[in-house]
Amino acid sequence: MKFLNFLFLVAIISCDKKPETFNQKSIEENCFQIVKVGKETPKKQYVEPSKEDILQNFPKHIHFVTNEHKNSFENVLKHNEIEIKKQQEYLKTNEYKIYFKKFYEELPEFEYLARNREFALAKNKYGLWLIEKTGNQKAKPYFLGLTQNAFVNYDFNAPNFTFLSENAVHLSGSIVKVTRLSSFPILPKYEVIKDDVEFSIQLAEVKKDSDQDGYNDLFEQFIGLNPTLKDSDDDGLNDFEDANPRYASVSSKFSAMYEAIVDETSPKTHYSFTEVLTDCDYFNQINPKNRKFLFYNTEEEIPIKEDVLDHFFSVKYSKISENKFYPNTYDIDYADQKGSGNISAEFINGKWKISKKTNLYFGV
Repeated sequence: MKFLNFLFLVAIISCDKKPETFNQKSIEENCFQIVKVGKETPKKQYVEPSKEDILQNFPKHIHFVTNEHKNSFENVLKHNEIEIKKQQEYLKTNEYKIYFKKFYEELPEFEYLARNREFALAKNKYGLWLIEKTGNQKAKPYFLGLTQNAFVNYDFNAPNFTFLSENAVHLSGSIVKVTRLSSFPILPKYEVIKDDVEFSIQLAEVKKDSDQDGYNDLFEQFIGLNPTLKDSDDDGLNDFEDANPRYASVSSKFSAMYEAIVDETSPKTHYSFTEVLTDCDYFNQINPKNRKFLFYNTEEEIPIKEDVLDHFFSVKYSKISENKFYPNTYDIDYADQKGSGNISAEFINGKWKISKKTNLYFGV
């Protein structure tokens, strides 16, 4: 969902020595507020994909066939809204925890939708997953790689619902073009490209984990890790265990400042991250202790960034400016779904003191 409109994230002024691998000009431009004289370089504008673009770029591992038209998409959308509300209520019941017990006890970070003897269909913020639990083996999640353009019908609670047969995942829905109508979390506009579609994904494709690091290839491709390397950033840590798997951590004064700002205590998860969009080297080289991060820059093309940008990057930070009135103090503007404000970071006796001021939104 789109919450706010400005897209650049945190940066900072640095007084300590930069690592030799850093490009001095790049750090100045990407991390710090700089007053420039002359014409600014225009920002790259987002180009909305056409229907043809969506079909051409539709994930190759998802096969689909069009069935005979039975229902209007508007009726399907209304049905989904009703079923999702029912599901949210069901998640709060003991019946839900009992029915999905063998999956839920090992992986409570997912919401479970349906199950058979050895598999469950589940979801998290990235989309739908297949969870395998065979005998005494530990439950294993596999990301299905469905994009926002694959609108899946929410009929998981139907008595005869079957999501896995003939060694493939089968789901019904539509291929749609999605347009976000507001910077606030309201429903988007859907334009149907192909209706009454049956999606199928081969089980062997879903379960493929080429580097055996614990994440299936479809998930690594989606979040921008290397499916053929256990350690994508070459820092000595397996991607599955690495709290910052896309960038090697570098200990420095200003990376420590970023850690103090963003590395808040959160529930431990393996299959969900805090996403950050930043071009600043100091930020993407933090070594978080309390939560897992995925860092992206503004130029790279990664599905999680291009597909639903503001849904994942709901907290935004400005570049950092040096406070003119207080030495060793730096200011950052930020905004999230609750409001906007300012962060003040002061370096005292080798440690960072962080102060945060929030201006709440009142209405839309």
